[in-house]
Amino acid sequence: MLQAINKNGRVTTLAIMKREVIEKMKKEGEKFYCPVCKQPVIMKAGIKMIAHFAHQSISDCPSNEGGEGIYHEQGKLILYEWLKKHTMNVQLETYLPFIKQRPDILLSINDKKIAIEFQCARIPNEEIRKRNQGYKSAGIIPIWIVGANQFNRYNQNSLKMDLFTRQFLHQFSQDSPLAIYFFDPSTANIAIVQDVFITNNTRAIGKIKIMPLKQLKFPGLFQFNLFSPIELMHLWSNEKRQFRLRTSQRLYGAEFSWRKWLYSKGYHPQNLPSAVHLPITSQHQMNTSLWNWQSKICLEIIHPHPIGGLISLESIAHVLKTRTHSAASYPLIHSITHPIEQYFRTLENAGILQRVSSNSFQKLQQFSFYKHVEDAIKGDNLLLQQLILQNSDKIRA
Repeated sequence: MLQAINKNGRVTTLAIMKREVIEKMKKEGEKFYCPVCKQPVIMKAGIKMIAHFAHQSISDCPSNEGGEGIYHEQGKLILYEWLKKHTMNVQLETYLPFIKQRPDILLSINDKKIAIEFQCARIPNEEIRKRNQGYKSAGIIPIWIVGANQFNRYNQNSLKMDLFTRQFLHQFSQDSPLAIYFFDPSTANIAIVQDVFITNNTRAIGKIKIMPLKQLKFPGLFQFNLFSPIELMHLWSNEKRQFRLRTSQRLYGAEFSWRKWLYSKGYHPQNLPSAVHLPITSQHQMNTSLWNWQSKICLEIIHPHPIGGLISLESIAHVLKTRTHSAASYPLIHSITHPIEQYFRTLENAGILQRVSSNSFQKLQQFSFYKHVEDAIKGDNLLLQQLILQNSDKIRA
């Protein structure tokens, strides 16, 4: 912990004190106590570590939960000082007894309270959900900033996005893009990733901006930074091309099972209609890749229907319910659009389906299956131009 109290209840933060002052307190034998459990703590102020306090013995104090080492301590201190520098009403390591949680930073803006968590370690998903539920019950808005030790960037607009990282995607309103934040205490740089589209189970594209924290003010975390329609079309065109040309060597797990199913139907990724593997912003709710569940819908449900046939959203959601996560699993995201419904809206924009009621769509045209990969790539690009260049606002709906 970064803070402790003395016998008079005064809060002391070792990390912002000069070393000679710390040595003097040690020499004088000044006593400090945990602000949560009131048990004695000792000063830790080595040359290679950020100065902090630790319990004298093993304790079940709530302040011991989620300790992540020096990287974590340094990061939350820098974030705290950044907010304090901008004259914001901010508290460090404040224990909230009514929910038995201790956010790294508690920020008060007018009548709103915001808990900022700097998360560096990969802890169980249930623990993240439990903390978010606690904040929600107290009317506190949680904002999670992930340690840069979890930030793996593949290229200018591509990064690693596995099931653990997806939990920290934020959407602050129905109109705002998906966003995630990473912070590196060693460089004091922050990475803001916005307009996130998940491309497969371990990867996503997003508008990535990296900058020194000192050049950013708190409201800057929420300024929209979106792909232009041209940028998004080119990025997704490349995704579709890689999908078409990906080899089937060394496949395993869900991807191997999907390929096996696809081949049993007499198809190959190169043959599939362009309606498979389209961008869906709510993909975080699915536990299989875009092409997996979209191809199941296209080949098993839409394709067998005749022109004019009606397709119920409810029946499809029932068939694919084991492939979806509850929207409640992502309390940081305020959009409640179901991915299957969003996909059907996309197919409507493509002229393949037409909504006839709140729960059903009518089939307007047959899919085109390709014989040559060159034709498939051309077809993909034409469809993406139609969907993104003409309906870029609807892609994010």
